[in-house]
Amino acid sequence: MKEKHEETYENQTCPRDGRKAVHTVWIAKSTCTRFPDDVLDFSCSLDPDCSECISEYP
Repeated sequence: MKEKHEETYENQTCPRDGRKAVHTVWIAKSTCTRFPDDVLDFSCSLDPDCSECISEYP
């Protein structure tokens, strides 16, 4: 079973125009090291649907 939690990253740089943004990532942490953590959802304070920002969080 994976534990779900939220991580916030402030002062991120937008890859499109260099503006500062806040990224919020909801992650399901794996309880076993054999399985990777899963990104459940993502939000950027500048553009919630920015595919370039989302790609930074595998």
